Amino acid sequence: MPKVKVNPELCGSCGLCVGSRPEVFEFDEEGHAKAVAECEGELGFECPFGAIDVE
Repeated sequence: MPKVKVNPELCGSCGLCVGSRPEVFEFDEEGHAKAVAECEGELGFECPFGAIDVE
């Protein structure tokens, strides 16, 4: 299963990832997205800030 990483320095806190894949992403205490699970298949969106890497 693909591993998902979010770079908090690039995250713009727009919520696209959290809204699109809440089973994979959530916001941390600082309001940045973080991955909380592995991703099944494609994300289905592209982060507008380039903060998400899928390995």
